[in-house]
Amino acid sequence: MAEATEIATRMTRYLGVPVERCAVLANGWETTVFEIVLGREVTRFDIPKGVNLALRFYQAKDGQNKGAREFEILRALVGTRCAVPRPYCFEPDPEPLGAPFLLMKRVPGGPLLHTRSFPKAFVTFSLAFFAFVRGHVELHRVDIKGCGLDRLAPAFAPPGDSWDAPLLLRMLRTVKMRVESGPLPHLVSALNWALERAPRFVSSRRSLLHLDYHPLNTIVSGTRLTGIIDWVFADIGDPHLDAAMTAMIMASYAFERPRWLAANICGNTLRRFFSTLYIALYHSMARLDFERFRYCQAVAALHRLSMFAIMRRRGAEQEGFRPEAAADVTPSAMRLLSRYASRKTGVAIPLDSPTFSPA
Repeated sequence: MAEATEIATRMTRYLGVPVERCAVLANGWETTVFEIVLGREVTRFDIPKGVNLALRFYQAKDGQNKGAREFEILRALVGTRCAVPRPYCFEPDPEPLGAPFLLMKRVPGGPLLHTRSFPKAFVTFSLAFFAFVRGHVELHRVDIKGCGLDRLAPAFAPPGDSWDAPLLLRMLRTVKMRVESGPLPHLVSALNWALERAPRFVSSRRSLLHLDYHPLNTIVSGTRLTGIIDWVFADIGDPHLDAAMTAMIMASYAFERPRWLAANICGNTLRRFFSTLYIALYHSMARLDFERFRYCQAVAALHRLSMFAIMRRRGAEQEGFRPEAAADVTPSAMRLLSRYASRKTGVAIPLDSPTFSPA
């Protein structure tokens, strides 16, 4: 990835207006995000003067399609009750800046989860957690037909699978494909458990789902949710799957640093507390069928666990991520997630399984 100064020079050439500031905002498994401040308006893309921009690069596999899809989603959601940054343009050609990129408005605030300071993280969560949950409920109430997303191309569709198949079945088939190709033999029993019960929980309800909705992908300012970002996994399906995915991520994702978010007494207590609070608040705003929700938690855990296992055994690129993403799939993260999957399925998944070791 080019340095910020080079990005600024190339962006000035691309837009035809001077870039006054360019700095890295964040690095993710698939993208790098820069903050851009322009010296003048850009009539070509209807960008007014003085608007701070976020420049999102798609450096991982299939970046052109992922970026175009994310641009489509954001453009459709502007003007709805879903808090999203306004997109200005998507450039699929890697030539101008070195990778496909999306240019959008930078919303005020920062991620719900601050990792630099425990006091700041606690205050931010306390002020904005209600808005975080309410934002997820509002997302699930978006009129997908009215905003043109009812025929959104699926994010989860194994080769040869039908786009019209229910999301639950597509996710389970993705897990099955990973288990067979890994191979991941220690997930076979849990997968069979999920497949046997799937017909009971296939839903005809169709809502927009984010499927990666968590505190690092939500921007807040004070008590307000100002933006939901990173729509690469978005799909159409049963909201229980999306709520279950969020609850699973919050309950099982550990950081190596800071220590208060690692797999220790402090981190585990915080994860349990906020995951439980998320479920309670979501249910108070939009009633959950808890039998369906618990099953969806198991599917979400198996989907994430199989993805992590493939990343450890065959590299992050196999799952469409940048190579450095594999460093975040630590043994402690695998232990937490496998325990979570075991609890939800009732099927023991050995923590020392070679399934979870690098090949």
